[in-house]
Amino acid sequence: MSHLPIIEWSPESCLYLDPSTHRVHSATTPVEALSALGRPKKVVLALGRRQIFVKTLRLPDVSTEEAKNLLRFRIEELFPLPAHEIAYDLVFTDDKNSEGRLAVVFAAKSETVRQTTALFAHAGAKVEQVIPASLGASFIAEIEPTTVLVASSSDGTSFDVIDHGALLYSRVANHVTTQAEIDSEVARAIASADVDQARTVVHTALRELVSSNTPLADQHPLEVLSQRHPNINLRLPEDIAKELNKAVMGRRQLAVLLLCALFCVAALAWWDRDDAERKVAKERAETTRVVNRLKDKHSLITSQLAKYETESTMVRDGLEPRQSLSDVVTVAVNSVPEGLWLTGMTLERGKDITLRGTAKSNALVAGMVDALSASSRLRDVELVFSNNNAIGEIPVVQFSIKAHVVGNMPLIDPKKERKRK
Repeated sequence: MSHLPIIEWSPESCLYLDPSTHRVHSATTPVEALSALGRPKKVVLALGRRQIFVKTLRLPDVSTEEAKNLLRFRIEELFPLPAHEIAYDLVFTDDKNSEGRLAVVFAAKSETVRQTTALFAHAGAKVEQVIPASLGASFIAEIEPTTVLVASSSDGTSFDVIDHGALLYSRVANHVTTQAEIDSEVARAIASADVDQARTVVHTALRELVSSNTPLADQHPLEVLSQRHPNINLRLPEDIAKELNKAVMGRRQLAVLLLCALFCVAALAWWDRDDAERKVAKERAETTRVVNRLKDKHSLITSQLAKYETESTMVRDGLEPRQSLSDVVTVAVNSVPEGLWLTGMTLERGKDITLRGTAKSNALVAGMVDALSASSRLRDVELVFSNNNAIGEIPVVQFSIKAHVVGNMPLIDPKKERKRK
């Protein structure tokens, strides 16, 4: 926007900013302003303060486009006009809290924007962007907490109330020529903006109307607008609708193109799949024949292997017992309770284990039998005999226990051995 001249328009007069000199001048009509600027083909239109509505509200902290979509449903609540008669836009500030982000909404009558752009078009210039002239005041006073900026405008003398960079209220007064009149208008602006107090800053062009200790602003709001390039444009509702329809039509055309592309891809994929299925069917048939031949060979090998496995089991059981005799002895020794002593043990290949010993009581013998019975290495545990005797004057029990050792197979079948004899 910095390369385009800015013209602040109101029905009474115009102010224009020459981008080559960055100086603000006044003119009576748009034709006079355009002539002074060298008749540019494109300009930025800044509507005067009497043509602009200003409202502040909090919106969710989203992108500006999403915020505009949300604002469409509330625009009639903010301004006393139907939605189709309002050209509006918003500017987000840095003020955020739990309720959202503070936004300044600028609006103008659609008919005003329409007539003004037509007026400039008749004068030979196209309006590229429509902005509120009061927006520049918020950039000048954004450092101070609350400020009233007094400057000249196309409507007269403007009084803009800015709080932390947000424009709260704009007021215009005609024929302000004294310090008292400025103070009176500042007080009215503060009361209308509903703020407690504010610092007054006056543009240097009006310094003769105020005291020497009044803070001055070197730049005019139009000069700041040319430097800040605000991303705001008060567009007509029909232009927004046309743009939305264009976007919808573009999406429809894209959807049609994607659908056609989808059909083409589907046809190519079907042809490729059909060729692949024929190849797969041929490979599957060949694989089935090979598998059937392998199954026949596998059945033959399995039947022969079963015979060899039976013979191998018999040999393995004869040469390698299912459990070692040392493990059986360890189980028998570990089952001895305190107060019981083993005096003898008999364990041979293919025969039961026999344990002999002496105990202090029959209960200890019974406990020994129970412990051996609980072992998975033995079965059929039985007490062969239990005799009560005495060693000196101490009563003792002499016993014998027999149990079958699991997996203790004989090397030679006893029946076959007898037949052989």
